[in-house]
Amino acid sequence: MNFESFKKLVNEKRKTGGWYDFVGEVDGRQVRLKGYKTWLQVYEVDGVRHGGLMDISVGRFQDELAVPFKSGN
Repeated sequence: MNFESFKKLVNEKRKTGGWYDFVGEVDGRQVRLKGYKTWLQVYEVDGVRHGGLMDISVGRFQDELAVPFKSGN
């Protein structure tokens, strides 16, 4: 799965208003995610943890999802 498809899937799950998760490969990298609304309780990409703050804006949530996939990370 590419990053754009991953982002779309996670946002669809986020909009349900409850807990959601994802385990799979995104752009060749292993991803584990568990979230609630815009809170990324667990967000690991290739074993490195990312994310953290609760109740952030949707825009900031989008940025948090993208951090591990930006060049140099």
